[in-house]
Amino acid sequence: MHLITSDQTTLFYETYGEAKDRPMVLIHGLGADYGMWTPQIETLPSQGFFLVVPDVRGHGRSSPVEEFDFRDCARDICELLDHLKMPKANLAGVSMGGVIVQQFACDFPEKIDHVVIADSFSEVRTPLETLGAWSNWLTLKIFPSLFRKTLEKAYGKPHMERARQYFQMAFQRMDLEQVAKARVALNHFDIIECLQTVHTPTLVLVGDQFGAFAINMARKTADAIPNAKFNVLEGGADPSNLTVPEKFERAVLNFLVYE
Repeated sequence: MHLITSDQTTLFYETYGEAKDRPMVLIHGLGADYGMWTPQIETLPSQGFFLVVPDVRGHGRSSPVEEFDFRDCARDICELLDHLKMPKANLAGVSMGGVIVQQFACDFPEKIDHVVIADSFSEVRTPLETLGAWSNWLTLKIFPSLFRKTLEKAYGKPHMERARQYFQMAFQRMDLEQVAKARVALNHFDIIECLQTVHTPTLVLVGDQFGAFAINMARKTADAIPNAKFNVLEGGADPSNLTVPEKFERAVLNFLVYE
């Protein structure tokens, strides 16, 4: 299905489950598409959720853009909810998707029921954060073959086979120019002050396989949001919904059912 947004961007999306059930929007990461959520598409509808799973602008079957801005991405989700006649929804985003969820929470707080932010961050400020961010952009922009090998190596453990296979296929479909634009926007992202105004029930998740650096960045997000819950997923790595899907789903369901 497609939606033409107010700025004439074509937004591709799929829905799964019964429209009468609890709505949940799932937002994928950098260079990915809605298929990154396949494990959750297979399980969450049976748990009483109606899933809305878009391709972010510049990704998948959504149209490319001249400039990539997370405020545009947040507005896309708002317009998609309006199109589907959903006054509110649960939002879950992994990695770049978590960034979009944070932007949405700041821009459209009245449209959110619960928020899940996984394997993500809220600012790029320290020298180490800046170095890591621009190193990723440089690899993507100038050495795409190295970027592909890095992806394959990152998911080398047996339990990450599903993630490795997904990104091997996704890399063949990626529009690297669009992904590089999104990477630049990520490198400039800083929303930490705004998060202090977010009072939506929030769960911040992060896998432990990419080390203390990733955990600390996720923890900063949780610390910035009043009363946010924080959970480290053993064996998980960005994206944890693919590397440890059962643990990811258990944490999300526990939060949404009992919060």
